[in-house]
Amino acid sequence: MVFNNAARELLCEAGANIDVVTYDWWGYIAISACGGKVLYDDYPSLRYRQHANNLVGMNTSWSARFARVRLAWLGQFRIWNDKNIEALQRLQTRLTPENRKILDQFCSARQRWLIPRLIGFKRAGIYRQTLMGNLGLIFFMLLNKI
Repeated sequence: MVFNNAARELLCEAGANIDVVTYDWWGYIAISACGGKVLYDDYPSLRYRQHANNLVGMNTSWSARFARVRLAWLGQFRIWNDKNIEALQRLQTRLTPENRKILDQFCSARQRWLIPRLIGFKRAGIYRQTLMGNLGLIFFMLLNKI
């Protein structure tokens, strides 16, 4: 990741001792939630440092996909979302009004029973980038594993 001084100051404001699983993902969430502009360059400038001790890998193989499904089934994604939400709360006053509303809708939906939960996720605009990702997301929303 490459970021400007404003992004660095924002991440420093959140604190060094945040408890999240993937810091690059959380950095993206925090910066964009606070109104920062995030640019994605799909040209790989560096090689991905993949090794046996990675907590999260490239996720491109079928075994990696099945491992993600297993983690979601066991409730790990819900725990990871809890951690991301807790870390974002540190920046609550810096979130844009629109993104604060989205976060509130997301948090509220996670606490509801089936129909209001699905409506809440829809209103919050929660989605994945692929058809399979969206189908999996809906499935785990139904099971309250998000």
